[in-house]
Amino acid sequence: MKFIALLFLLISFIIDADSWLQPEPMAALSADASILVRIEPGVLPNRDASNQPHFATASFFRWDNQASYQPYQQLSLQNKVSPLFIYVSNQGELITLDNWYNSGHGDVVVLYKADGSVLQSFGLSAFYSRQQLEELLRSVSSIQWRCFEKSPYLLQRDFYLPIRPAGVVKINLDDASVSLIDEDQNC
Repeated sequence: MKFIALLFLLISFIIDADSWLQPEPMAALSADASILVRIEPGVLPNRDASNQPHFATASFFRWDNQASYQPYQQLSLQNKVSPLFIYVSNQGELITLDNWYNSGHGDVVVLYKADGSVLQSFGLSAFYSRQQLEELLRSVSSIQWRCFEKSPYLLQRDFYLPIRPAGVVKINLDDASVSLIDEDQNC
């Protein structure tokens, strides 16, 4: 009996498990506060009566200069449940980062044009070589690829995304071009 208890204790230290809360609605404002985007989480299969996944949705609102935001667009996101972070440009482009319950898997960055269509989506292979991907820390459900010590940000038409182990990915919102800058920075 002691052997089994010791085995379970050892396994609990070996497995780096994640714990995720239920996703909640989130919102983001553009830098000039002219655009507001609200995200409603989706529903995983087996979590509702239909047993079908319902992807996250984004509702877009534009400031009407008369003390309120007016809805102008709604779209279904590529995130099955919810992105972890969202950013919106002054022109209405939306950037989503990561996937709830599966950080680092699938399309980790998705750029949506102002009209709601997808400009480009990126998996980790867009930012890392195969060897670099293998060296990233992993847990049961996630890959630790973003640098949480530094915040992503939008500047003009570029989105800057700090990544591990060190560096910043710069993504242009016009053509979705990607470049790695500041490779010598520590995360």
